[in-house]
Amino acid sequence: MLGDTLKIAFGELGQKEISGSAHNERILEYQEMTGLDFGNDEVAWCSIFANWVALQANLEMSNSAMARSWLKVGKKTDWPQPGDIVVFWRTDINSLFGHVGFFLGYTKSGKSIYCLGGNQNDEVNIQTFTLDRIIEFRSLTDDLEEDIEIPTGYLRKGDSSENVKLLQKILIKLNYLTGSADGVFGPKTETALISFQKERNIDVDGIYGSQSRATFEKILNP
Repeated sequence: MLGDTLKIAFGELGQKEISGSAHNERILEYQEMTGLDFGNDEVAWCSIFANWVALQANLEMSNSAMARSWLKVGKKTDWPQPGDIVVFWRTDINSLFGHVGFFLGYTKSGKSIYCLGGNQNDEVNIQTFTLDRIIEFRSLTDDLEEDIEIPTGYLRKGDSSENVKLLQKILIKLNYLTGSADGVFGPKTETALISFQKERNIDVDGIYGSQSRATFEKILNP
């Protein structure tokens, strides 16, 4: 999925803030789709862009406009691969402020890296950053490539649990749901489950029960 991440991010190169009262509609779309909606393109939007890319690639999101929120997403790595998250400090290494983007590779000198990110000089572009600006590299993992445990019991809108997260992972894997599995059974999860039930000709009630579970087992463990 990391290849998808870069493909998605590269497709946004050149998206830039508009000076004055007008706003770039694409940047506003990043905000709206991630739920980090500030209504203007002057807000610091590097993390919003990273969240939008992760959303499109079905990878874990930080769900925050703060760049350093990505320090809690994925797994820390000392051997970054293209497409991994890189978090930088800004103003001071101990401050709350930072920058986040996608690692592309090291420069020939080995003293800097290439980073593809949003809000880099007010646009989506590729820039170099020295190694001393880096706080951490984070590897975003897509658990959908692993065997997924089929949840037990009954699940419905309003539930919040690890079983809901398992349900969401399956719905994402089967392309009924987009975004990350957050363990909260909300309207989007209910809509995705209803779509699955309709296509599989089982009782359409938006509730995960024995019929949905049996159908998942046939699909995932034939």
